[in-house]
Amino acid sequence: MTVDESSLIPYEATELSGARILVLAAHPDDEVLGAGGTLASRAGKAEAILVWIATDGARQEGVEPAGASAYGQMRREESLRAAERLGLEPPRFGALPDRELADKREALGAALSSLFEEFRPDLVLCPSPVEIHPDHRALAEALYERVARSRPADPDHDLYRFLRLAFYEISHPLLPNALVDISSVAEKKDQALAAYASQQAVRDYAGALGGLNAYRRLTLGGSGPVEAFRVVDYGEASTRSLEEFRRSIGPSVIRDGDHGPAPVTVVVRTRNRPALVREALESLRAQTARPNQVVLVNDGGASLKELASSFDGAFALAVKDLPQRRGRSAAANAGVAAATEELVAFLDDDDLSFPDHVEKLLRAHRSGPEPVVYSDAVTVVYARRGETWEPLHRTLQYSLDFDPDFLLFANYIPLHTLLLPTALYKRLKGFDETLEYSEDWDFLIRLSFETAFRHVRAVTCEYRVFEESDSDPTHASAGNAAFQEARRRIYDRYRDRRTDEGLAQVFDRLRTQLAFWYERDGVSQGELRYQRESHRVLDATLARTESQLAAARGRAGELEGARDRLAEMETETARLLAAEARLSGRVRELEKERGRLLSENELVQGRLAELYSGSERSQEDLKRTRAEIERLNGILAQIYCSRTWKLHLLLERLRGRA
Repeated sequence: MTVDESSLIPYEATELSGARILVLAAHPDDEVLGAGGTLASRAGKAEAILVWIATDGARQEGVEPAGASAYGQMRREESLRAAERLGLEPPRFGALPDRELADKREALGAALSSLFEEFRPDLVLCPSPVEIHPDHRALAEALYERVARSRPADPDHDLYRFLRLAFYEISHPLLPNALVDISSVAEKKDQALAAYASQQAVRDYAGALGGLNAYRRLTLGGSGPVEAFRVVDYGEASTRSLEEFRRSIGPSVIRDGDHGPAPVTVVVRTRNRPALVREALESLRAQTARPNQVVLVNDGGASLKELASSFDGAFALAVKDLPQRRGRSAAANAGVAAATEELVAFLDDDDLSFPDHVEKLLRAHRSGPEPVVYSDAVTVVYARRGETWEPLHRTLQYSLDFDPDFLLFANYIPLHTLLLPTALYKRLKGFDETLEYSEDWDFLIRLSFETAFRHVRAVTCEYRVFEESDSDPTHASAGNAAFQEARRRIYDRYRDRRTDEGLAQVFDRLRTQLAFWYERDGVSQGELRYQRESHRVLDATLARTESQLAAARGRAGELEGARDRLAEMETETARLLAAEARLSGRVRELEKERGRLLSENELVQGRLAELYSGSERSQEDLKRTRAEIERLNGILAQIYCSRTWKLHLLLERLRGRA
C-alpha cells in the first residue's frame, strides 16, 4: 500500500495554543532552543505560561567540579534574561542534579505531580523521548508515564483527561504532527538565545537549531523558521506504551535487547496462522529486554521450521510440534514443560507485546513482594482493507487492580499481560486440559488462592480483535455455546469459594463504577453543551465582526480614522478564529471522551449482568438446598411419630440406654 507523504508530516502550519501552558525543560536553554518561538507567539495571549527547568545545569563539558555551583547559577541568570526577552514570567527551577534525572525518578515524579496540581495546565511542552541527552529522555519519560497511567476512577484524573502533550526537538529530530510558523517572532527567539552566552561558548546550539527550524519550512509555504512538535492527547498516551510511542516518532536510542537478556520463557501457542505468529514473534524480538527463551507450540498444524529459522540469534527458539491438535490448554502446558527459565509469560499468536512489555513486568516482579505481576492490555479492533488489516479503534478495556473476589465472577487479566515463576505454574499443574475455553481464567482463579498479584498500571501489550475472527474455529466469541459452557463449569467449580461478603464487595465496586460513569457522562454532556453553545456564540460574534469589518472596509476610503478601527477588528477576528479553533478541538475531544465512556460503560454493564446471572444461580442452589432440608425434616417427623420409633425408644429404656 502506497503511503502519501501528507499523512506523515503536516503541509499546513498549526497554531499550538492553550489557556494554561506548562513548559518543561531539562536544562536552562532547552525551552528556548526547542520552543522559544512558539512561547514568544503565545506570550500575552495565553492565560498563563509557566516554565519549569528541572536541573541545576551545573555539569557542562569543561566545567570543573569546584566551579559547578557558580556555573549553574550563571545559567539560571541567563534563563531569567531569556524569559524576559520572550515576554514570559521568570522560570522556576527544580535544582535536580544535572545529568542524573534518570536516577531521580521519584523526586522528578513528585515535582511533576506538584506542578500539575498547582498549575493545572491544558498544554505541556517537553523535550521528546527520542532525544539523545539522557536528561531530555528522562523528563519526557516521566511526563508520558505519569499521564499514561492515569485512570478515570483516580481522584486526580481531571488533571489529565483533556491534557495535550507537545514534545519538541533539540538534539534529535522527531516525526512531527504539528508545525508552528515562528517567522513573525524569529527575532525574539534569536534575542533569547543570545542570552545564553555560556552555552554558545561551548557549541553553536543557536546555529544548529536555526538550521533545523529552517529545514522544517520544507512542507509549508512562505519563508522563515518553523518549530516542530509531536502532539499527543491523553487518549493516545493511555493506550500506547512509552517505547511503542517513542519508536513511532523517530529513531529510538534504545535498541532491541538493550536492557536484556531477561530470565523469561515466553510460550506462544499457534496453529496454521504463520502470518500472525510471525508478527507475534517479531514483537518479542523487538523487546528492550528480550526473553532468553521462546517456546513456539505448534498445535497439530503445518511445519514452522522455516519460519523459526528467521529468528535465529534473537533468542533461543524451541519449536514444540504436537503431532495432532490437543487444544489450547494442552498446548500451553506443553510449552511450559519445555521452559528452561525462572519466569514464564504467554503470548497468543494473534496478539502483540509492545517493546517494553518484558522489561516492565520483570522490573515489577523484582521489586516484589508479589511473585505474580500483570500489566494492562489495549484492545484494538482491526478491519480488512484490501490485502491488509487496519486498526479501527483502540480501547483501554483491561485495567483493574487485583481483586480476588471479582476474579471469581469475571476474568479481567488477559493471559499475555501475566508474568509468574515457572515453578509456581508447574506446582499448580498448569491449565486444566478438559477446558478448551476460559482455561486462563480457571488457572488465574487457582493462582489467586496461592498468592496476591501485583498490577502494573501501564499498557504493555495489544489484545487484537479481527472483524472476521468468528470464522476461526480455534477461537470462540463470548456468545458461543461452547464458550458459555466452559464459563458455567468454572463458575460451578468455585461456587464454594464465593462468599456473601465477597459478593457484596463486588456489587459495591460495580455500583460505584456505574455511578462514577454516569456522573462522568453527565459532566461530559454538560461540558459538551457548554462548548457547543460557546461555539455558537463565537460563530455569531464572528459573523457580526466580519459584517462590521466589511462595512469598515467600505468606509475606509471615506474615513481616515476607520483604518485604526479596521486593524483592531482584524485582530479581534483573528482572536475569535483562534478561539473557535480551540473550541472545535475541545468539542472533538469531548465527543471522543463520551464515546470512550459509553464503551467502558457497556463493559461494566456486561460485567454486572454476569454477576446478576451468577447471583441468580446461587439463589436457585440455595432454594433447592432449603427444599431438601424441609423434605428431610418431614421424613424425620414421620419417623418420630411412627409406632416403630416408639417401640424402639421403649426397648432402649428397658435396656437402660435412654
